[in-house]
Amino acid sequence: MRRLPALGCVLYLPGECADTRSPPGWLLGSADLQPLLRTHWLAEVGEVTTEGPREWIECVDVRGATQARLHLLPDTDYLAWDRLLAAGEGVEPPVGWRMSRRFQPRSARLCCFAWRALAGLRVFDGRLASVASMAGQRVAGQVARAEALPLERMAGV
Repeated sequence: MRRLPALGCVLYLPGECADTRSPPGWLLGSADLQPLLRTHWLAEVGEVTTEGPREWIECVDVRGATQARLHLLPDTDYLAWDRLLAAGEGVEPPVGWRMSRRFQPRSARLCCFAWRALAGLRVFDGRLASVASMAGQRVAGQVARAEALPLERMAGV
């Protein structure tokens, strides 16, 4: 999670998270970030659609279930994306994980992650991106439509 703010604007698709307890030492700015706390593995996934190539990261928990997706956008910092993926070790996928359409995101939003101080503590937050290029908005809209979700964005974006 400490590397996510460097990505800049991404499309964040969190899944339903039944366990809303935060591990000790973690404070979240919003409940829809809980799936990121449940993440133990990252899986880089890509596909080519009729609308062009798509690349995203699957955030997978210890049971092998996808908890969230982070979609690469033209606005995303590609070097930070590569650093995030290079920081881990190449391992076999967890038992039970399959990149599949079983994952049902509950929302889709153009998002920038950030850390902020609050009463001497650090809070991890995800705010709606205030700026996104036309190309980024187009890709995010295509992904949201494919998932049958409305795209959350800042007013005027």
